[in-house]
Amino acid sequence: MVPHPPATILVIDDEPSVIRALAGLLRRDGYRVGTASNGRYALAQLQEQPYDVIVCDLRMPELDGPAFYAVLTRQYPALRQRVIFLTGDTGSEDTRTFLTQCGRPWLRKPSAITTIRHAIQQVLQAFPQA
Repeated sequence: MVPHPPATILVIDDEPSVIRALAGLLRRDGYRVGTASNGRYALAQLQEQPYDVIVCDLRMPELDGPAFYAVLTRQYPALRQRVIFLTGDTGSEDTRTFLTQCGRPWLRKPSAITTIRHAIQQVLQAFPQA
């Protein structure tokens, strides 16, 4: 039996320090990690490679998390179940409405790496690698 390659994770955030920290920690955990600074760049990467998990910030320039999720739902509907949102904006009514309507897991920024690892494991267990 051939073992599965490491799971692939796409981290989308406009804060370079968040991308560096999260990508570094996830790579040390053995994941293959791609990064994008907004939803537009993330969609371009999805044309090049599929991802097992997408960790996406909500508030970003050009194409934010909700807009990215809307395009993802239309163009890559199977991937929408693999999204975990990150946000520091939990007080906004728009944010709460979006997170409730999309039904995807979300984490507060900043979150402990153990919390992020747990959320990733839940997605990978619910939707195993092909």
